[in-house]
Amino acid sequence: MVARMKRTALIFVLVAACGGGKKPAQTTTMESHETKEEPAKPAEPAETPKPEEKPAEAAKPDEGALAQAALTEQYEMGKKVFADKKCASCHGDHGEGNKKNPPVIGEKALPEKAPKTAKLRKGVTFKTAKDVMEFVKAKMPVKAAGTLTDDEAAAVTAWMLSENKVNLEKKLDASNADSVMLHAGAAAEGEAKGAEPAEPAKPATPAKPAKPAKK
Repeated sequence: MVARMKRTALIFVLVAACGGGKKPAQTTTMESHETKEEPAKPAEPAETPKPEEKPAEAAKPDEGALAQAALTEQYEMGKKVFADKKCASCHGDHGEGNKKNPPVIGEKALPEKAPKTAKLRKGVTFKTAKDVMEFVKAKMPVKAAGTLTDDEAAAVTAWMLSENKVNLEKKLDASNADSVMLHAGAAAEGEAKGAEPAEPAKPATPAKPAKPAKK
């Protein structure tokens, strides 16, 4: 009996030492906080739309360079026409001419007045590029006169003039050939015709006689 009571007392001691069973769960109370609304921020001003950038304009071609390129192309075409149409058979490989046919390139080429011995060119004056171009179109080549096209006649004329140091600023055609002077005399004559006559000088106004001095 005593032994049982001792065991029972020992058990209680052990239980007490271990905490005496489960502790009641503590309930955590969450404090409620009222949600404070932040004041609305003022709306940001809308960005001003940037003007659209225009694409860079393409560089305009140089008119002088284009004119020079067209003239060079015409020059090469005229050189080819001279060879293809067998012009050298009469005027020589370099346009120097011979005893029977006049030169078309050189110091004595394309004179303003036709030589006295000229047959095809009798009475034809070469003052401007237009005169030469029309003659070439109508009379050349000798064995097939009138067969050259306007472009071919203009091209071979431009080639001959260039070889003779005549100043051509652009491609030769019917619209500008009349303004290209071949000789200094013709150029001076053209300038004289275009110049307005000077007005005659007005006679000087006679001076008024001086008034006699009062006594």
